[in-house]
Amino acid sequence: MKTFMLSIVTDSINVFSGQAEYCSIVTVSGSMGFEAYHEPFLGVLQDNSELNYTDGNGNIHTVALESGIISFKNNTCTITGIIPSYS
Repeated sequence: MKTFMLSIVTDSINVFSGQAEYCSIVTVSGSMGFEAYHEPFLGVLQDNSELNYTDGNGNIHTVALESGIISFKNNTCTITGIIPSYS
């Protein structure tokens, strides 16, 4: 499966940075899913939502988010937010 670069960061820690096959998140506009080479996107995350992603090895992960933003451009997805377990 094709992959993209995924970075999940807070103001003080890099939670994940590596290749991913898929990620899904809830934005203020609704649920979104991202695969490799998704069109450019910038959005605000729904407060108290979850990020689900499949890493490059096929392992599924879930991260709770208090708030944040997501951007996808040039086959790179960056999620910047407040993550309760890392605050």
